[in-house]
Amino acid sequence: VFSEFEIEQHQECAYDHLEVFDGETEKSPILGRLCGNKTPEPLVATGNKMFVRFVSDASVQRKGFQATHSTECGGRLKVESKPRDLYSHAQFGDNNYPGQVDCEWLLVSERGSRLELSFQIFEVEEEADCGYDYVELFDGLDSTAVGLGRFCGSGPPEEIYSIGDTVLIHFHTDDTISKKGFHIRYKSIRYPDTTHTKK
Repeated sequence: VFSEFEIEQHQECAYDHLEVFDGETEKSPILGRLCGNKTPEPLVATGNKMFVRFVSDASVQRKGFQATHSTECGGRLKVESKPRDLYSHAQFGDNNYPGQVDCEWLLVSERGSRLELSFQIFEVEEEADCGYDYVELFDGLDSTAVGLGRFCGSGPPEEIYSIGDTVLIHFHTDDTISKKGFHIRYKSIRYPDTTHTKK
């Protein structure tokens, strides 16, 4: 989010400019190439990394820019055969998860593969129907897909396998009791012969 912005103007931002990429290097997809004195709209990355590069030449100088960054929960995550970790909230391990949260993570793997989700740590407010705080998993792009279970308390006892190549994770919390949260390890696999679901 930009609070101040004044960089040498050019129609194609060929001279002084700010480039922002959706990932950890300049080879990542570009979110914007910016110049001029009009404050840009906020830029949002799809994952948890953003690469920012400011370039200035030897001639015209302007004031520059000021920007702040913040993290939003949720997002789209690429799934590969190498396991990766997902945490319920940014301060996992230091603080309990916040109240009144609805976060959605979309885990997308290659076509023809399935996902394995393994709950390393799971401490979410317990309730018989998991009606207060819960993690809900769907075997597809959105909440109209087949449910893989709604979990609270100490979570699922074993790994969860998807049928398709995409899983939606929805984390909901109410405004009262909060607990430690969860740590999920996920990876893509080729056709396991078991699918675990829980209603």
